[in-house]
Amino acid sequence: MNQVENTGKFSGNIWKFYLYGFIFGIHTVRGVYYIYMTEWGGLDIIGIMLLQSYFMFMIFILEIPSGAIADHLSRKTALILSSIFVVLAAFTYSIYPNIFLFFLAETFWAFSIALSSGSDEALIYSTLKTTGEEDKLTKVLGRNHFLHLIANVISAPLGSIIAEYVSLPFTMTCLGLIYIGAFITSLTFKEPILKREEKTKGYLTILKDGFNELKKNKVLRILCFDRLYIQVCIHLLFWTYQPYLVAVNIPGLWFGFILSALNIFNATFNELVPRFLKKVSNKKNMLITVNIINGFAFIILGFASLPILGILMLFLIYGFGYTRRYIYVNGINKEIKSENRATVLSTINMFGSIVMAIIYPFVGLIVKWNIFAMFLIIGIMILILTALTKVKSEYL
Repeated sequence: MNQVENTGKFSGNIWKFYLYGFIFGIHTVRGVYYIYMTEWGGLDIIGIMLLQSYFMFMIFILEIPSGAIADHLSRKTALILSSIFVVLAAFTYSIYPNIFLFFLAETFWAFSIALSSGSDEALIYSTLKTTGEEDKLTKVLGRNHFLHLIANVISAPLGSIIAEYVSLPFTMTCLGLIYIGAFITSLTFKEPILKREEKTKGYLTILKDGFNELKKNKVLRILCFDRLYIQVCIHLLFWTYQPYLVAVNIPGLWFGFILSALNIFNATFNELVPRFLKKVSNKKNMLITVNIINGFAFIILGFASLPILGILMLFLIYGFGYTRRYIYVNGINKEIKSENRATVLSTINMFGSIVMAIIYPFVGLIVKWNIFAMFLIIGIMILILTALTKVKSEYL
């Protein structure tokens, strides 16, 4: 089969990939997740964080069997199964408010994430390689991320409207119905037949190789863990901003609209920050400035009983906090050999997941005691970690 025939046969995978990514970007529950789990699910924040801790551990555990499916069967099979499991997860969540059903749903969801992780990108790379267009991978992935973000922005307010005018449980049922579209799309992918590629490493091998690389490279170790620890602190906003909105008496109808606006603000900073970094000579000063902005934004949140002030701080953290990773990109890439880059970054991501799984229950305890105290603790931790940083400007 020549390249022209290959292009015609497999090019459909690209637009199907866009559709698949857009559907999975729809999340009608995310904007109202906290009130969904508390008002309908009957859980408190401790129960929610225990569920999320379990979810993080399950993703870690399921990575080996999921990788085996993608390697030994096919990427298409992995994506089909991923779609089935996420549909099962959404419907299981909406059957009845029961903690055991919720744990089962999180197991399904973790399996779905583990199955799709890397399989979608690998399928698209194989498609582009078959059609001789490997150089378009970054463009395709970037466009897919953009469509995923658009789906997030649209679906968050939609979820709030459904919760307010239909019912809270239907926000999850609706998600299951929508994700059936992803399952149907996955059935239409065409798997390119290529020479057997290197099998995906299991997480134990990744951890071993990654830690060996970090152990022998001090600069890389400093950059990776400096990025990780503060990023974990900032990521806690994802699970605490909705309890905050409840605490300052913002109606649930507005939750999705606020999340949508935050996502748009974050997307804008995602475009602006990399461009701005090219013009900055002393990146360490910028890093410290960004960290201080985030630290004090969390501290102000700890005193912000005025909703307008609190929401302004949320925007600052979404803008400066969720994009600070770009400051490290060049420095980390300079220190890692290209063939080891994925391994090292996977090791750091796995370590971050374990850290979050461990601390989530403690976060739940503090938030239940006092949400404002949680923000103060996060802000102070960010400032302390910033003061202790060993990053030098030349590392970045």
